[in-house]
Amino acid sequence: MLFNKISGAILAVVLAIMALATFSDVVFGKAHHGGHHEDDEHSLNEKIAETFSYYIEVSDGGEGAAEEEEVFDLGAMLAAADVSKGERSFKAKCSSCHTIEDGGANGTGPNLHDVVGRPVASHAGFGYSSAMQAHAAERPEWDYQHLNDFLLNPKGVVSGTAMAFAGLRRDPERADVIAYLASVNAAAPAFPEPLPEEAEGEEEGEAAEGEEGAEATEGEEATEAVEGAAEETGEAVEDAAVEAEETAGEAAEAVEDAAGEAEEAVEETAEEAEEATEE
Repeated sequence: MLFNKISGAILAVVLAIMALATFSDVVFGKAHHGGHHEDDEHSLNEKIAETFSYYIEVSDGGEGAAEEEEVFDLGAMLAAADVSKGERSFKAKCSSCHTIEDGGANGTGPNLHDVVGRPVASHAGFGYSSAMQAHAAERPEWDYQHLNDFLLNPKGVVSGTAMAFAGLRRDPERADVIAYLASVNAAAPAFPEPLPEEAEGEEEGEAAEGEEGAEATEGEEATEAVEGAAEETGEAVEDAAVEAEETAGEAAEAVEDAAGEAEEAVEETAEEAEEATEE
């Protein structure tokens, strides 16, 4: 009985110490090994997870920056157009249906010598489709913008047109052809002015300011999120530390109680042994 009581007391003390050490590792173990990795190899949530045992995930803010819409500057395109290239494109893609000479005959399509600035569906002797005649009420003149839109997508501008042509999709080629059409007509109006550079600069500046403001807002939101997560994580760690301290105190009390019981058991056993010896 004496040795059983002594062994039980010692075993209780050892188990209590082992439990306290294990619980301490669970609560504080990860905090001792975090914060030593390269910043560019981990996300924000991974860094927090490596640094703290208790953490709240932070949502990553998407870039979401809308691409700037490109502005088509017809005036600048026409100013940089190559008339000789436009002539070659016209002969390759348009001359099978249209003539370009002054007083030239109509073919599958009307003569285009004076088309720049001419009223729509107005060339003498040519039979226009009903779709083109109806379109003349909407946009009555072949100005530069109208020609550009129609040559880009004929069927899209005049639905039901009899002209079987897909259009000139490349901006430089289309500008070259329009410049060529204007070059053969002495009465053609002047090219439209390019867009003002100052206006473009102001738009770029406003766009840049908007992007900077959006980035600043996103940065502030991310900072607030990190600070909030860090504060909550710190509170969680403090609570865990308090719980661990309380548990350690309870374990220490348990050890003291076990040691006291063991000591009492030893004393009782010694007294019993002494009494037995006297008897």
